[in-house]
Amino acid sequence: MWDIAFDVIKVILLFSVTIFVHELGHFLAARSFGMVIEVFSIGIGPALWKRKVNGVIYKIGWIPFGGYVALPQMDPTLKENSAGASSETGPKSEATDDAPPPSAVPRVSPGIKIVVALAGAFGNMALAVLLAWIIFWTGKPSTPAERCSVIGFVETNSAAYAAGLRTGDEIVDINGRSVNSWTDVLQENARFDDVALTVRTPDGTRSIRVPTEKSLLGFNMVAGLREMSLCRVMAVEPDSSAAQAGMQIGDLIETFDGVSVLSIAHLITLVAERPDQAVTMSVDRRGQSVELLVTPRTDPALGRARIGIRFDPMAVDSDKVVHIPPGVQLKSHATAILRVVASLLTPGEARSTSQGLGGPFMILFMLFDMVRRGLIIALWFTCFLNVNLAILNLLPIPILDGGHILFSLIETVFRKPLNPKIINAVSQVFAGLLITVFILLSGRDVLRINQIRQLSKPQAVALQGTNGMILPATNGAESPTPVSAPQE
Repeated sequence: MWDIAFDVIKVILLFSVTIFVHELGHFLAARSFGMVIEVFSIGIGPALWKRKVNGVIYKIGWIPFGGYVALPQMDPTLKENSAGASSETGPKSEATDDAPPPSAVPRVSPGIKIVVALAGAFGNMALAVLLAWIIFWTGKPSTPAERCSVIGFVETNSAAYAAGLRTGDEIVDINGRSVNSWTDVLQENARFDDVALTVRTPDGTRSIRVPTEKSLLGFNMVAGLREMSLCRVMAVEPDSSAAQAGMQIGDLIETFDGVSVLSIAHLITLVAERPDQAVTMSVDRRGQSVELLVTPRTDPALGRARIGIRFDPMAVDSDKVVHIPPGVQLKSHATAILRVVASLLTPGEARSTSQGLGGPFMILFMLFDMVRRGLIIALWFTCFLNVNLAILNLLPIPILDGGHILFSLIETVFRKPLNPKIINAVSQVFAGLLITVFILLSGRDVLRINQIRQLSKPQAVALQGTNGMILPATNGAESPTPVSAPQE
């Protein structure tokens, strides 16, 4: 009970510091320009503590998940020498009652507003850089993909398979440059339209040339290749063949029918190829090797055989740490969220991507799980959150920081602000849309968390912690993105 309470406190602290540095960025930038600051609040809702110093109300809200800085001069509808609403809406009574007289609220230039809007994202990125260095210095529990460049799976309908690449091959170098992890593989592939891979196979070393394809973000990659990943059991479905075989939460699947399992995709394929066959499976259970006999059964809904388990896509080897350069960490975090944004803007992928998104409750649930996994993992995820918050806030959407920047740029180009009625109308529309999305995602989060809790019951053999957002694939080049937990 006390352990859970301490973990909850850690989640609140990590999330609060993420909000704090964002708002501190706005605050410091505004103060450096001599702007009017009405309220600086960490947390929302009724004040747990507050104090007025030099005309600024500093407060801590009862609800720790949020915060704001009330800056009337950031309001794009502000009229000359008149007090306006805050840039990040706080309680109107406090902002109004304690605001300076209208004559003390002059307009500021668009350039200043752009700098102040950017400062929030700068605060998050500064914290992300600090965390990335801490993770680099201490070392992060790792996945196989962060330690080696072995191919975990090759899609059979890909150009990579046609060129001769196979699951289990180790990529030694790409176009003459040695690679030691999957991050290296992705970075080298991104530089060329086609690549010459030196590959170590069971039959010896050979060279294979394969074309690359443009990803959604515009960088090159070899399609059809997957990295190595751990097949650690996150949940076992009741009455499944895996449950009947005695599989337990936390089991690490090492071999299936005598074949070494190199990734989740690899295991799914191995299982699908053996419907209704009794197969021996070797698992690592708390350091001991255990042999299980399992029979894959055909799932009509999926149209393939499966054994009834769900994997932990965030599984890492706790006793094997890697020292990932800060720049690599930050780039992978940014790439992950940009990939999601690009998918949402792609007609053929928007629906499936939106269905995998997690909302605020799932983010907190995921952060809680990271805290339970260990301090470094929690700091790594907090680093990811800060990069994501910085990027998302800069999207050109009214009511976000990017919206302030957009309005200020328009004011710069036309040398006068937009019509306040237009700004208010557009802002209200987007505010309504964001509130609607917030409610929909929150409702789906509740359903997903309830599903996770159902799996956590004894009769379902339970979860060994989950990863929130229903769960990301992760390796040296990927960061958490909300997708479904893989199942087999």
